[in-house]
Amino acid sequence: MSGRRSLITFAASALGLLVLTGTARAGDDWKPIEPAHLAMKAPVVEKDADAEVIFWEVRVDDAGDDRIFNNYIRIKVFTERGKESQSKVDIPYFGDRRITDIAGRTIKPDGSIVDLKKDAIFDRTIVKLSGVKLKARSFAMPAVEVGSIIEYRWKEVRPGALAALLSYLRLQFQRDIPVQFVKYYLKPTSLGAGYTSIGMASKTFNGNAYRRRTGSTALL
Repeated sequence: MSGRRSLITFAASALGLLVLTGTARAGDDWKPIEPAHLAMKAPVVEKDADAEVIFWEVRVDDAGDDRIFNNYIRIKVFTERGKESQSKVDIPYFGDRRITDIAGRTIKPDGSIVDLKKDAIFDRTIVKLSGVKLKARSFAMPAVEVGSIIEYRWKEVRPGALAALLSYLRLQFQRDIPVQFVKYYLKPTSLGAGYTSIGMASKTFNGNAYRRRTGSTALL
């Protein structure tokens, strides 16, 4: 998969982590672009990085029959190599999982915006082995240049949210480039009348966590 960024491989450290329990919603509008981010000339996490994630937000909704992940990511491009690696995107999936509602745009250094066209998104098979296929929704971000910000959103649907309650939910906080900030919003499954709440526990691997509670919101 030369020249393409896959969500399978994660190799960078995140500066911040925030997990919220509450209402999960995808939102229809793009977040405002901060002038400071558009003017950034160097990465924050790793000084030699070719590109850096400014933020990555994931809203996880277990309230229905399916488990839904609404992803929103914003990336700053610093070098030609970063432009090449981050402008071509693969969002992998397998089995009965689905990737839908893809939208994206490029904010050029002069502040002009170029939207990702729907007809630029296509499906392809990444790996086919012993009858098992790993597929991806793929696209190339438009008009990317050094100094640009690129951002895109997508929805991942995993059927069977109730069955998933019997297993743990693995949350990813690392990607193939450094990440400034990661935020997860968690909306747990409702078990119906007679249940006032659902307990939730977390465990951190290869990192540190702190816990602070404000009202009904738990921060990790």
